[in-house]
Order: sequence, then C-alpha cells, then structure tokens
Amino acid sequence: MKKRKKFSLKKKKNLPYGYVKPTNYRAIYEEQFYEILSKLRFPLMIVILFTMLGVLGLMIINNKSDGESVLNYLFHVVITFSTIGYTEGYTDNIPLNRAFVVMFIIITFPLVYLYGLVTMVNVFAASNINEIYRYWRMYKKMETLEGHYIICRFNGITREVMKNLRKRRIKFVLIEPDRNLEQDIRDFGVEFYVIDEPHKRSTLLGVGIDKAIGLVSAFEENTQDLSVIVTARLLRPDKDKFHIFATATTEGAAEKMKLLGANEVIVPDIAVGRRITSFILHAPSPVVSGFLEKIAYGEKTDIDIIEVKVEPDSELIGKKLKDIQMRQETGTTVVAIVRADGKMKIAPSGETIIEEGDTLIILGHPKALKRAQEFVREHTEKHKGEELV
Repeated sequence: MKKRKKFSLKKKKNLPYGYVKPTNYRAIYEEQFYEILSKLRFPLMIVILFTMLGVLGLMIINNKSDGESVLNYLFHVVITFSTIGYTEGYTDNIPLNRAFVVMFIIITFPLVYLYGLVTMVNVFAASNINEIYRYWRMYKKMETLEGHYIICRFNGITREVMKNLRKRRIKFVLIEPDRNLEQDIRDFGVEFYVIDEPHKRSTLLGVGIDKAIGLVSAFEENTQDLSVIVTARLLRPDKDKFHIFATATTEGAAEKMKLLGANEVIVPDIAVGRRITSFILHAPSPVVSGFLEKIAYGEKTDIDIIEVKVEPDSELIGKKLKDIQMRQETGTTVVAIVRADGKMKIAPSGETIIEEGDTLIILGHPKALKRAQEFVREHTEKHKGEELV
C-alpha cells in the first residue's frame, strides 16, 4: 500500500507584489538595547562569581552553612566591596576572617568591582541609551496607527501638509531618506518618522501602508515620486480605499503619475499661476475669498464641505431629497449633486431624485458632516442587510 502524501490545509496568504518582510523599526532598537546589555554580561558575571567566592570562603573558615549564616556572609561581602562596611558577619576565628576579608578587598575591589563599575559607566555613556529608548517608544506607538497618512519627503510643501493634518488631528508618518534633515524634523515636532527610502516595499510596509488611508509624495525630482507611486499602488491597488497625492514639475509628468496610480497630482507652478489669475479676474473679497480658501485648503473652520458617493446598493437611490430628511437628521445641506455622467446640479430642490452613481456635495459643520457620512453609510448597509434576508 502506497502512503498518501499529507497536504497542508493552510493556504498561503496572497500578498500583493510578492512577499516582502516589513522593516521592523522597533526591533532595530530592541537589538541595539540587547547589544548594550550583552557588553555588561562579562563584568556582571565576574562580580557575581567573586561575590559567591567571598561567601564560600567565609563559610569554609567559620564552618557554617545554615541559611542564616549564608545570608549573613552575603550581607558582609556586599557591604565590604561597596565600602559601606560597618559590622562583621562572624564571631569566631576573627583574626583568620579579617585576614581573608583584607585579601578579598585587595584583590576584588580594584580588579573586579571597580572594573565592573567603570565598564558599566563607559557602556551607558557611549551607548546613548536615552535616544535608543526614545526611538523604541516612538516606533512601538507607530505600530498601533490605523487610518493614517504616509508623507514622503520633508520640505516646504510637506511641512504645510503636516501642519494642516495636525490641526485636524489626523495622524501621519513621515519618511525622509536624508538623515541630515532629522534634527529639522524633530524641531518641527513630527511625532512619527523614519529615515529610510520610501520607494522600498519593506519601508512602506514597515510604516503600516496596509492600515493607512493615503500617501503624499512631494519630491523635487519626478523620478523619485514615480518610484514611490508605483510601489505604493502595487501594495495598495484599490484607488478608492487608498489615495495617493503627489507633486510634479510638469503636466506631462503629472499625467504619467496618474497613469501609474496617483489619484491627484499637483504641478506647483501651475497651481500658483492659476491662483494669482483668479485674483486678477475676480476682485478678491476679504470675507468670501478667505472663507473659500480655508475650506479649499483644509483649514479648521466652523463650516466645511465634503463629497459622499451614493453606492449602487444604497437604499437612497430613487428617493427624493426631501424624503430622506438628511437636513433634519444630520444638520447638513446638499448644495450640489454630481451625476454619474459628470453633470452637476447646483442647489438641488427637495424634489430632486437621487440616482445611482450620484455624488452628494454636502455643506455643514465638521461634526455634522461626520453624521452625514454615517447617515449615507447606514442606509447602504441597511439595504445590504435587507437583501441578505
């Protein structure tokens, strides 16, 4: 009878872009900490060995091995080499005991205990253990992040991005390949950062790209942005669940980045030029232009605007705006509807019917807008549950 081969029922996890081990930044500093401790192994072993020899010597001289006597001898040896000694741990054979203790001090204090103390001080002074602990604590906390953004490159553009994300209390991790900028990063107050190459899969996996919701790449050279976009999109192929934003020096480069997976690409020269043109063509209003600018650039205000897509399985489809009672339940207003063909309906009336593929442009207080997002999501999930039943 031929033996049948046993096949494992465990299925290999289908990882995008092949299997790559994430860089474990916390483990890097744990290894450095253990390396420091390993340097203390020999002096500590010597100290323990000679302490045991001292106790053993007193036990032999006094011919006592009971627990109380051993503890007494250990106490005497410790206070002896620590130069605190204020009592003697023996009552018999005093001259012999004293001779042994004198020899013990002469040999062990300079050669063992002083050596151990000097070695310990040198190791801790040269190891910069405070910095190692700071990195370890930062990377341990970074591992718990979810729903964060990944920022690639530390420069003027990303400074502004990070400043505004902090105002909105949105977590992010900065990846900077140039270690010379680390002090500037720390001075800027970046909570989580790594000094590494952002185009590497192991780096992006190490900063939690699988749990992130987006990435910003703003290098000075298009080639670096392109490599980051390609790697990130291969790891997170769903453009609706993971957004990639980048900068480019030319419109041609911007088109290439979009083809390779970027959701949006900004050409700084064109963006600034258009902004100045808008001031020329439309007389700037201190109130209106300031208000719109704050909304457009994500500054924290008492009012904001978002877009929410109506999913194909939402129960909102086919209903009139007045019937869904979004304003009454969330305190927000639908100011426009973008149809599936791209046409926009401005200031829709209550009679407007929501269609499949619509995108609702909603205005309201930031907290109310969160309720509106939840409102649309609940109506989608509720409809899914009814279909399953």
